[in-house]
Amino acid sequence: MDEFETLFPKYGIHFDLVTDINDFDEVKSLIKVDTKAIYVESVANPTTAIADIETLARIAHAAGIPLIVDNTFSTSYLFKPIQFGADLVVYSSTKGINGHGNVVSGVIVDGGRFDWNSSRFPQFLENEFILKSETHPDNYSYAAVYGRQAFIKRIRMKYLRLMGAVLGPFDAYLELIGLETISERLNKEVATSLKIARYLQTNPHVKAVYYTGLPDSPQYPLAKKYFPKGIGTVLSFELAGTAEQTKRVIDAVRLFLYLPNVGDSRSLIVNPIKITHREVPEERRAASHITDQLLRLSIGLEDSDDLIHDLDQAIASAFK
Repeated sequence: MDEFETLFPKYGIHFDLVTDINDFDEVKSLIKVDTKAIYVESVANPTTAIADIETLARIAHAAGIPLIVDNTFSTSYLFKPIQFGADLVVYSSTKGINGHGNVVSGVIVDGGRFDWNSSRFPQFLENEFILKSETHPDNYSYAAVYGRQAFIKRIRMKYLRLMGAVLGPFDAYLELIGLETISERLNKEVATSLKIARYLQTNPHVKAVYYTGLPDSPQYPLAKKYFPKGIGTVLSFELAGTAEQTKRVIDAVRLFLYLPNVGDSRSLIVNPIKITHREVPEERRAASHITDQLLRLSIGLEDSDDLIHDLDQAIASAFK
């Protein structure tokens, strides 16, 4: 949110925030002549709310703009947005793709289906000297030379080359090693996440559990449609207590580490209102159920019973 509100406007990039991304009438009403894209998380942080990607893709394409999906929480193993109409997919591959929290990296995936040859995107229509050739002596824009691959080619040939956002070779090596185990890691972590969510539903000191992979979640039909292997390894829960008791839980856990990362092989715990969402205005936090009592978990590879026991003893200790 900090980038959207403080950094991007300095470069002439502005956004309209939608409280409920599945309120399609509101989404349509916010699309203007200068709107460039719809940008959405497939699974929201920290409530795990699911966006209806297929419907949003139809809305975006009807308006002549691309749908960009941040698929970090799910990874491409659990969900493939391009199959449901997304045009661009972005990842913080530091998270579940790498899986070990030892690399800072990101990925852009272009589905190669969106037509960038439009006056709405003049940067793809400008002639670029680097593209001039015998086959394109007069019209040598990215759209003319690369067609529907214009976006990703412009990223690689212009911004990557000139701005230097290149992943180091050893970081790439670590990421490839992590990627080799993505199916084994996520299968276990998703199963553990669901087991922990079910346990939290039975704990008398827990007021609410936010994990749309639970069968009683209102969004479970979307979870079954888009995430047959599970929605991911992040869940949140709200304690029926005070901010001080929330802090005591964090202090009392022994296996969970107090770190803001997600998708790690180690299980992590954080209070979003103090760390990940502290710059979000209060009214937005309230609309997203982000309170002083909310805790977010990122589930790793530890034994599920050990993690449940750790949470159980920490919550019991906080409510003595």
